[in-house]
This record gives sequence, structure tokens and C-alpha cells, in this order.
Amino acid sequence: MRCPGWIGIGGTIALLGPAPLVSQVVRPAPAPAESVYASPALQRLVAAAAVANRAVPAALASYRAHLESELAFVIRDSLGREFKSQVEQVASQVRWDRGTGYETHVIGYRSETIGVPFSALTIVHGWTLPMLYGDRLLLGIEENGGVNARAVRGLGGARDTILVVHPFASDRDEYYRYSGGDTITVLREPHRDIPVVRIRVSPHFTPGHDFAAFDGEIDIDAVRHQIVRMRGRFVQRVPRVGNGAASVLVAVTGAVGVAYVEFVNEEVDGRYWLPTSQRIEFQAGLAMFGTIRSVFRIVSRFSDYAIDDTSRVSGPDVGLFVRRVTFAGGDSVDDFHAWNTGLGTLSGSVTADDFTDFAPSSWSPVGPPRLTLYPSQFDHVLHFNRVEGLYTGAEGSVDFRDLAPGLSARAFSGWAWTERTVRGGAGISRQTGNWTTGLRAERALVSTNDFPLDLENGDGGLTALLSSIDDNDYVDRSTADVWESHVLGSLDRGIVTAQLGVGRDANEVARLAHGLLSTGTMFLPNRDAAPGRYAHAVVDYEYHPDVSSDFADPGFGGRLHYEAAVGQLAWQRAEVTVSARRYVGPITLSERADAGVVSGATIPPQQLFELGGDERLPGYPYKAFAGDRAALFRVFANYTLPVDRKPHRIGFLVVPGLSPGFGAGVQGGWAQISDSAAARAVTALGAGWSAAPVSQATDGIRATVGAGLTLFSGAMHLVLARPVDHAAPWRWSFGFGQAF
Repeated sequence: MRCPGWIGIGGTIALLGPAPLVSQVVRPAPAPAESVYASPALQRLVAAAAVANRAVPAALASYRAHLESELAFVIRDSLGREFKSQVEQVASQVRWDRGTGYETHVIGYRSETIGVPFSALTIVHGWTLPMLYGDRLLLGIEENGGVNARAVRGLGGARDTILVVHPFASDRDEYYRYSGGDTITVLREPHRDIPVVRIRVSPHFTPGHDFAAFDGEIDIDAVRHQIVRMRGRFVQRVPRVGNGAASVLVAVTGAVGVAYVEFVNEEVDGRYWLPTSQRIEFQAGLAMFGTIRSVFRIVSRFSDYAIDDTSRVSGPDVGLFVRRVTFAGGDSVDDFHAWNTGLGTLSGSVTADDFTDFAPSSWSPVGPPRLTLYPSQFDHVLHFNRVEGLYTGAEGSVDFRDLAPGLSARAFSGWAWTERTVRGGAGISRQTGNWTTGLRAERALVSTNDFPLDLENGDGGLTALLSSIDDNDYVDRSTADVWESHVLGSLDRGIVTAQLGVGRDANEVARLAHGLLSTGTMFLPNRDAAPGRYAHAVVDYEYHPDVSSDFADPGFGGRLHYEAAVGQLAWQRAEVTVSARRYVGPITLSERADAGVVSGATIPPQQLFELGGDERLPGYPYKAFAGDRAALFRVFANYTLPVDRKPHRIGFLVVPGLSPGFGAGVQGGWAQISDSAAARAVTALGAGWSAAPVSQATDGIRATVGAGLTLFSGAMHLVLARPVDHAAPWRWSFGFGQAF
């Protein structure tokens, strides 16, 4: 069973560590001697802000507020599209008290997952800050160790959170450098106008100082000097560890992990700047696996403040240091319906690229030219399939950055050991605003599978190596193209790509009988392709590229694809895909439909549409159907009962409640052979190795229906299913994911 969400989860945990919520590790060289402040006026401004923010206003005894948060695991692909593998929404009542601390009392919980087996609450215990006052600053998130009440070291408890030197601390000159100080906007409030000044804060690391710091920008109220917003990243100076295992691992894999934050305050009762929204985001990537990033995102909104500034508090002031998270009874959590936002809305309102201006050097578009020897796609350096056998290669790229903004060049090459063939390619591109133009030439073994799923790999990979399962057919394709893409406003809105070039296809055969470990299961033959040269033009339009029925983000998206070729091989081909995912109260609706048509006097068999198998018409043999016209659709609905939604601790894991429900789904497909050209092409699919046609038309719609019990908000199912295009018994199906 394919579980793409595990890619993001595993990557996040692996790259951010067993206690993944840590600051980015940096080891800069000692900074040269320089002024702490860019100007005397800025020094005076920062000094005033330090006085205003060093301590909680004396009159503020406590407050209560409503808190709504989303914790999401996100996969960011090489194009910048984001796919959510899990979203958890938590409603809480929060109370801050000067004498007892900060309590988050969870009163509502719901989640949507594509198969992740644990809750984000396994990783975190608390996820918001009560305020931005203080001489030291807590990141706002703690490792989940199962303890109900938390305290920072020095107040009787173990330190289990990142303690950051506040940029406005009394000893700030030892740790920071300051610039900026310009007025950026004026907030128009009913009772007064608030000029906002922005200060750029940079950590100042020197030998002997190992500490966590904030690197970013702070907006302050220029009149009362209190913090309006903090935006940037947390960094941590750590001692060098020489050539130890950790350093070697980072160097080999190109591991990068960054902790970004954005804290926004509002003026409550005209006196106190308290949180209105908070975002904490951990992004991680392994350069050796390409440009895919794993993102753990937490977005929170505060509302409905009730202030107590009349009570007198005696005893120690521990309000900024003691944290606790409690849960209402299971029935109360299950019955909660007063959500302010739809599931997925908060985490979907932002993107990982929001922090590009604070990105580490390896991710930043600015700086000196950068040579990288890590791949843009992992399969450029290592993959396995039944045609090539083991393929190993290397890739290098140059991002010219400040020397030629937006210009990049890349080249890769490798050797297929069983096929004894060299493959590879090179390209150059330049991005200017929302436009990107490029040239590329490549020889690759290309999968001819149709209607690919999001993040689907194009080669057999580990399943082929270990299990002798390679559900792809391949053609040897050489191309040279000029291309251009245009982002329509923002990447989550749409993108158009056009390319023009020449190509050559060559037939390939399976050279391996089985994988490395599985000798009982045999590889299928590789289906035949027509050889020949051609010139081609391709246009793609993606609408809402982030939306996918296979992932947890709600919305509607689509894709249009058209290509035409002339020469020894000639054809025209058009495809359309629509995807939707909606949450209507406790009901989840997921739909995806694909359709396509190919035409030509002589249709190359590699351009036909083929259906059948686990991902493309389950319940039928591998590519049992083919034609020049085809459609594939999947529709699922799940109703989650208001029962056992509250998360549970099992050992060190926190797992979502069983969240039982009822699910129903229909999957169907249709393939037509409309003329003699299509019939000849279908026959040619197995011409080199089969006396009979290896595929046929569906003769109408082939479909399977199923219904039954779902668990964990639809992540697991136990259903009865049967085909409806012919007489067949009902069969039990148990598995993960919504497809059955």
C-alpha cells in the first residue's frame, strides 16, 4: 500500500533529530569587531524597547483566551507545491496567570491523515507562547515527554524547551547586532494611530558563547515600544565537533534543518500587546534526496480575550516559565463543534516560501555563486528497474545567485550496469519574477504509465530491487527542448508551462528476471514502444497545484495537458485531471477524475492509455485495458462519528483516537479502441513477446464499489467490496488509506 505521507513524516523526524524541535545548528566564524547598533538613534530605540518588554506590565494579573491551532505535516516538492499528509486541529481555552503559569486546556480535537500512524502531539507538548515579554524567550514548543506541568530550568523543573536570549534582554549587546529602525507602516486603531518601526536583529556569535538566538526582524510600537511582531528564525551556536560522525553525516547527506517563527501581537484593552497569531515551522531537507523538503507547521490563532488587571498577585512571578497542557473529558472533546475555521484552513493559508528571505545559504536565492554536487532528484544518482538494473550516477549544479540573479545550470550522468548504457542530461534556466525560461537536453529511461499520482516515482525503486515488483513500462527517450513556465500570481494559484523541441524514442526490453531478494516473483516483460524521431510541442496548465485528492489539503484543483508531435513518430494527445477534497462537518469527500485522448494515423503504442493494477483500476490485472481514449475516476466519502477523537498515549507515542466512521467509495475506468490505428497500436504493445494482445478495451465502464467501517478518520478501512460490471461475490478488504 502506497503511503506518500510517510515520506514527509520520516524526513522531518530524521532530519530534525529524535527530539526534532531544536534550533538550526550553525557554526559561523567569529564576527569581526563592529558596532552593536547602526546608529545612536537606533540604540536609543532598542533601549526603550528593552525597558518596555523586559517584564510583564505590573497591572496584568491574568488573562483568558480561546486558541485554535493546526499542526500539519507537509511535503514540499521540487516545484514548491505543498501536500499535507496529516492535519490536526486543536481547540483550547488558554489561561495565563502571573502566579501559576500558562495552561492550555484542550476542548476540541479532529484530524485528517492519509496514513500517518501517530499524532503530532507525540513530538510536542505545548505549541504557543503566552506573550513576548521577558529577558529570555521560550520558543513556544516543548518536546513531549508525557509530563503534564512543565517548568524551565532554574524554577525547579528540567529544561525541556529552547531558551533563547531575548533580543531586548538586559545583556543583549553581548549577543546581538541591530540595524534598521525605519517606520514601515501606521496601524489605524479606533483609539489611536500606531506607527510601527522595524528593527533587524542579527546574532553575534563569538568563541566561548554557545547560545540560542533569534535572527530576524522585530516590529515595535514606536510610541509605547512594545513588540507588534517577530518574524525570522531561531539559530543556535554549538561547539565544533571536528570530524565526528554527526559532521560526516551532515556533509554526506547535505542535511539542513531550520526553525522559523512568526509571532504577531495585538493591543488588547488598549494597554497590553498579547498574541493574535503564532506560527512555528520546522523545515528539513536532505540534499542527497533532491529538493523535496519535509515541513512540520503549527499555526495558531488567539481570540476572545478576557483580561484581569484588577487582582493583586502575591508570591513568585512564574507566569512566563511554567507550562501545562490538559485535556477536557473525552465526551467533551468529541462533541466539540464550535470551530472558527475549516480543517486545513490555517495551515493552508501560508507556504514554506514565506520565509525565503531568512533561508539558510543552501536554500537562499541570494549570495555568491554556489556549486552543489547533490542531486535535484535522487533517481539521478541511484535507482533500480528491470530494464537498466542498478543505475548509479552523479549530478552537479551551479546557482549563480548575485552574479547572475535567477540563473542556474545543471548536469548529470550515470551508468546502467545491467544495460551497460550511459544516460544523463544538462540544462540551464533563468527565473525572473514569475517567469522561468530554460534549455535542456536529456537521455532518460522514461515510464510510459498514465495518469500518475502526485509524488509517484517513475521507476521501480526499492520494490523492484527487493520484491521483483516493477509496475512501470519504459521507453528510452532522448530530448532537447526550450521551455518556459509562468506562475499565475502565486504557485498555489496556478502555473502554465510550454516547451518546444525534438526527441527520439527507442524500444527497450526487460533484462532482469527478478529482483535481488525475491526469486519466486518474476518481472513482467517491458511493453513494446515504436522507435523514431520527432519534433514536439507541449503545453501544461495546473490550477491550484497544491490540491490533491490523495492528500489532506481541502480544495479543488486541475490540470490540462496537450502535446503534438510530427516526424517519424506523429501524434496528438490531450489529458485533463480534476481533484477535489472537502470537509463538510464530520464528512470527508474526496474525488479525482482523469481523462485523455490520443490520435494519429499511426499511433505509437507508448502514447496509448493503459489501465489496470493497484493504482489504476484496482481489482483488475496489470494494464489489462488499453485504448486511445480513456478515463479513470475515484470517489470516496467518509463520515466520522463523534466518538473517541481525543488522542491517546501509547508508550512514547501519542496516537489519534480511533475516530470510527463509515466509508463508501467507487473506483472505475474506461478505455476505448476507437479506430484501426488504435487497434494496431494496442496489438503492438506485446508484439515482441506475446502472440495474443496483452490489453483490450474495457467494453464499457469497469468499476468497483465498497462500503464499511473506517478508523482513524478514514486512514484505515475494513470494508466489503465487489465489482459492478459483472457478477462477483462481495469480498472483505482491509488496509490503509481511502482507496479500496
